[in-house]
Amino acid sequence: MKNEHTVLYQLTETSPFMMSFVVVTKQNNAIIIDGGMEADMPLLKKYVGNRHVSAWILTHAHSDHIDGFVSEMRKNGGKDFDIEKIYYNFPPYSLIEKHDVPDYDYFKSELDEMLPAFNEVLPLFRDKTHIVTQGESIQIDEVKIDFLFTYHPDLVANLMNDSSLVFKLTTPNTSVLFLGDLGPEGGDKLYEESMHLLKADMVQMAHHGHMNCGMEVYAATRPEVCLWCCADWLYNEPAFCGKLADREFFWKQGRRRMFGTEVTRRWMDILGVKTHYVTKDGTNRILL
Repeated sequence: MKNEHTVLYQLTETSPFMMSFVVVTKQNNAIIIDGGMEADMPLLKKYVGNRHVSAWILTHAHSDHIDGFVSEMRKNGGKDFDIEKIYYNFPPYSLIEKHDVPDYDYFKSELDEMLPAFNEVLPLFRDKTHIVTQGESIQIDEVKIDFLFTYHPDLVANLMNDSSLVFKLTTPNTSVLFLGDLGPEGGDKLYEESMHLLKADMVQMAHHGHMNCGMEVYAATRPEVCLWCCADWLYNEPAFCGKLADREFFWKQGRRRMFGTEVTRRWMDILGVKTHYVTKDGTNRILL
């Protein structure tokens, strides 16, 4: 079976918040990006169907991104999916011994959230894994994926978010920049290293649009379309609310420039972006 178009499915959340995308190529192969939590797996399976999964890309080790993947591996070694290759680059759990960080308790909680569970099931699929290096590219049918950013050992304050894989997915017709959950410091590093590579037609909003990379990253991307992985409560989040209003909380952790989604939405208005796909409105089907 061949398809007329390359299609990107931006899946809506069953869990409170998550990130999950499926790309279906013209040759009817699938590329999965993250997948969300265990509760999100039935919807993911619906959109993947019985297609061959040429690549499953795990952006970073947070539960709202890879808990579903880990649950599938724990259940039956991922046999519900026909997986060819799994791409990731996570910080090593051995960092648990590193104490020269702004807030060790927070740092440890980041390592403990998903890495032990991932490492536990890793032997079940190790032969299918590929640890991504910055600057490498892969080609899957008509889809090219360029990895622009991977884990940087010097980014420790916002460890997991700033270890996000950043990559540009390009078809003959369009391009999409995926930012994972990249935070302010990670965004600074990405901008410094790869500003000239960021231009894309669409952008996945980093960290669901809040507490994310700076406006300069989006300005360099110059997107026409924004992809928001946001339930209604998150898409309509004020600039400062809840923990975001407690600046000392984040400063203690060494995390700066933490703003709600309202601020990022203002940035997109300034940049003149008119088209927004938001998961609060349901699953979106986007032709690439």
